[in-house]
Amino acid sequence: MEYRTAKTLLEQGRNAKRAHRLEDAKSSFQQALGESAQSDDSALRAKVFEELAYVERSLRDLDAAREHYLQSSEIYRSLDNPLKTAHTMRHAADILREQKKTGQAASLYFEALEIYRSQKETLPLDLGNAIRGFALLKEDIGDRVQALSLWGEARDIYQLVGIDAGISESAARIRSLADD
Repeated sequence: MEYRTAKTLLEQGRNAKRAHRLEDAKSSFQQALGESAQSDDSALRAKVFEELAYVERSLRDLDAAREHYLQSSEIYRSLDNPLKTAHTMRHAADILREQKKTGQAASLYFEALEIYRSQKETLPLDLGNAIRGFALLKEDIGDRVQALSLWGEARDIYQLVGIDAGISESAARIRSLADD
């Protein structure tokens, strides 16, 4: 019974999220989290944590979002789902970077990149976005050389997949760092 309820609440939350009713989405996801605690479906629980993290971040509760992404990543790791592990770790790292917790962010970016680089199924855009976050972090801590290298790699990936915004941002960051 709990499993079906959790799945229903997850879908209600997703519908509310798509309709930009973030507080409603948050409420549904929190209820789904409670219901999923009784379920043996760890993948469902990981999805609920991930969805709740997204909403919490959109609502600017960064501490809650970070913790939900980390919970999700640990469940995905236990399920031997490396790409979802890396994806949720990268989002947690992005939040840590925003919070100026550079050491923790660097560790998560590094691990996420190791996972992405080791998986044949990694989508180039996922790799590019992780590299972008790590490049921003390297800029933040003043490591120009590493930031330049990472921005060059990100630019190449964004060119490969045709993401104009990523190409433009990467080129601008490279110019800015080269001018310093």
